[in-house]
Amino acid sequence: MKKGIVLIFGLFLLWGALGCGKSGKEELGRKEMVRINDLSISLEEFRQMSEKQPLEGKVRLLDEKGMRDFLENYIITREALYQEAKKKGFDKNKEILAKVEDFRRAMIIDGLIEEALRGKSEATEEEIQRYYRENKSLFTEPLEVKIRHIVINSEPVLKEVLAKLSKGESFEKLAAAYNIDRTREDGGNLGYIRRGQLAPSFSQFEEAAFSLVKKGDISEVLRTPYGYHIIQMEEMRGANLRPFERVKEKIRLFLQAKKRQEAYLEYVKEVKSKAHILINEKLWAEEEKKGEKTKEEKK
Repeated sequence: MKKGIVLIFGLFLLWGALGCGKSGKEELGRKEMVRINDLSISLEEFRQMSEKQPLEGKVRLLDEKGMRDFLENYIITREALYQEAKKKGFDKNKEILAKVEDFRRAMIIDGLIEEALRGKSEATEEEIQRYYRENKSLFTEPLEVKIRHIVINSEPVLKEVLAKLSKGESFEKLAAAYNIDRTREDGGNLGYIRRGQLAPSFSQFEEAAFSLVKKGDISEVLRTPYGYHIIQMEEMRGANLRPFERVKEKIRLFLQAKKRQEAYLEYVKEVKSKAHILINEKLWAEEEKKGEKTKEEKK
């Protein structure tokens, strides 16, 4: 949104500063691209406006149709609307002028901050490595278990399933045959789960899953609001420190943002220390009392 405002503001300045003067002639000059009332825009100015478009806008200007659309529906439309707004006095509207001034001040401040903070947010290789060493817990992958389950809601069926498991029948095939939930389609596969990931009502289920030690281990029967469950361990992974190269860029971005914020606060403190600032504390206290009174009246 901000970029769009900047572009529009820039175009209006460009038309005002670079427009080819006023002309009452009906015929256009050889290098005059368009005239809207008394404002003339040359071919060179049109090209400059095209170049100022963001990347997605430039893509739309790759063919003649896109360029024509840009001319008629962007440049001409906006200039015609701008001229009409000026006729109606909107260029002298106090609210609009206040917004323009706020925008101007914000742009000037942004320019100052960019200059003041230039080069102060870079994170060195040593700083990135030190952060990695001192915050290993942030880069340790959590323990996860990949599990399958058989879920049924009938005790007679449960006994049947347990009997078949005891005979060595495939856990996956039994889940595909008996499960009452959607995992039936994938042999009871629940994928990977982490501690604390499941709802509190499934805390017993979670504990049973993480109590399994090796691939193929099967839990005791446990009950949840959905029925009877039997869990089988498929795989365990995690509790490993991620390699430095995998997290290096993430750390760099974090440290750059942190250093930039610190540099910004320090610069603001420095600028304010050099300024002569007086606060009317008596007037402020009166204003505070008014605010407190208003709050009391609203209760």
